Amino acid sequence: MQYLIDINNDDDGDAELMLIWKQLTDAIKCTLAIYQSNLQNIESGDGVYLSEDMLLEISTIGHSALLLLGICDACSLSILNRNEVVIQDMIDGLVQGILSQQLDNGAFGIEFNSKDTNYLRVEFYPGEAMLALLGAHDILLSMPTSANTCQSVLQSMDKAFAFYSNYYYTEDDVDINYNIWQVLCFSKYHDTLSMNNHNNQRSKIHIDEVKKYILEMCQEICQSRSWKYQLSRGQSFYQNVETIEIVCGLDALAEGIRIARQEDREDLDKLFTMHAKNALYFIQWTQDQVSNDCFVGYGGLGYGGVQVFEQRLDVTGHAISALVKLQKLAVTIS
Repeated sequence: MQYLIDINNDDDGDAELMLIWKQLTDAIKCTLAIYQSNLQNIESGDGVYLSEDMLLEISTIGHSALLLLGICDACSLSILNRNEVVIQDMIDGLVQGILSQQLDNGAFGIEFNSKDTNYLRVEFYPGEAMLALLGAHDILLSMPTSANTCQSVLQSMDKAFAFYSNYYYTEDDVDINYNIWQVLCFSKYHDTLSMNNHNNQRSKIHIDEVKKYILEMCQEICQSRSWKYQLSRGQSFYQNVETIEIVCGLDALAEGIRIARQEDREDLDKLFTMHAKNALYFIQWTQDQVSNDCFVGYGGLGYGGVQVFEQRLDVTGHAISALVKLQKLAVTIS
């Protein structure tokens, strides 16, 4: 929805942009309404989650997270009215549903109504869930009746950081995909902590720990095979690179650049920016593989390789998010 924000902030009254705005907002309202009508209560405890009958698969915290992110962004854009009780109840219900899945050790159980506490799919769903919780925290912060929920989110994030950072540092088989959503959610956590920091020593130490975690994960992305040995070698290696890996990594690196600049870490700023520009050249090259007169694929980003036979929502979403962030950071290849 970041593209919508730019359109919404456009002051020139361009008729075409306004039409795009209306089409996108109508589509968002329709989509959210369908999902909102398919929420059901947690069997034991508070909160709601998406119906498996509607999803046609087991309901997870990932499903709840993406819906919650969509609702919160729609509130930020005034597509939905955050002051409506039904919207507040929906946000609070999804938050409580996700929080109900947190285990005593700080990790999140993935599947609702499951006794399985293993950490399968740890690379994606927990990070998505934590990012959604923090997005909801921002929306609920202005509502006095939601003070307890906001506090619960921050307490949950404290426990989650202890678990997931330890998992990263101690486990031997952490996949590079783990870093992406961890960087995205804990960058947001860092911002939230910084806003709420009351200048006490413990808070400063905790914020420093979070920044260290973010920057180390971004460095590891740059050291991964695709980024260090393939992407950096230019077009001759592009056909071997997976688009999804690059755009997801770029979304995270944009956060790394921002944090590095806040910390005056010029060395890391240069490193992350260099790799970000390599990724931008790759994205541009990938889009150029499809001519503008093609019926399908022009402007889109598929799985990878030299042909684009499909458009992937995850690839497109991460790419747009990354490009908007990099534009704000003035990182371009023009």
